[in-house]
Amino acid sequence: MGELFPQIDKSRTIANVRSFFKREDCYQRIRRRAWLDGIKSPQVDVTGIHGSRKSNSSEDAMIDYAQYANAKRAVDTAIGGCSNTGKYPSQDIMKLRYIDQLTVREVKDTLNQKHGHSTYQTADDQACYEFAECIDSVAKVMHVDRKLIPKMLVRKNGTKSGRKRETNGTKSGQNREENRT
Repeated sequence: MGELFPQIDKSRTIANVRSFFKREDCYQRIRRRAWLDGIKSPQVDVTGIHGSRKSNSSEDAMIDYAQYANAKRAVDTAIGGCSNTGKYPSQDIMKLRYIDQLTVREVKDTLNQKHGHSTYQTADDQACYEFAECIDSVAKVMHVDRKLIPKMLVRKNGTKSGRKRETNGTKSGQNREENRT
C-alpha cells in the first residue's frame, strides 16, 4: 500500500524545474507561443471553392495559442502559490531568475541579499521545490496538456509523483470486490 505523503527526491525535483525553465522546448516555447500577436480571426470560406483545405490555419493557430496561454497562466499561478517571505522569497526568485532570466548576482542585488552563495542556493532550491509542488496541482486543475508542462515532483523510488494507481480491473481491486459480495 502506498504512502499518504510519498517521499520526494528533492534534488531530482529541483533539477526538473530548472530544466523546464532552461530548455528551449519547455517554458521558453510556452512563453513564445503564448503571444497573441499576429493571430487573425478564423477565415470562413462560404464559396466552397477552397474545399480541399482540411482545416482553417487561423483557427488552428488560435487553438494552439489558447493551449500555450493556458500553460503560461498555470506557471504564473504556480509561482503565485510559492512563499514570499524574507527567508524564502520564492516568488521573487522564480520571477527574477527563471522568468526574467537574470543572473544569480542580479537576483541577489535586486533582492538586496547580502548573504553568501550557499544561503542564496538554499533559497533558490526552496523556490524550485515549492514551484514543483504548486505546478503539479495547478496544471491538473487547469487541464494543461502534460506535454507542455510535465510533472515535476519525483518520488524517491524514481516514479513521478501524481501517477494514478489503477485498482479497477486489477487482481487486488477484483479481490476487494469479491470480498464484499
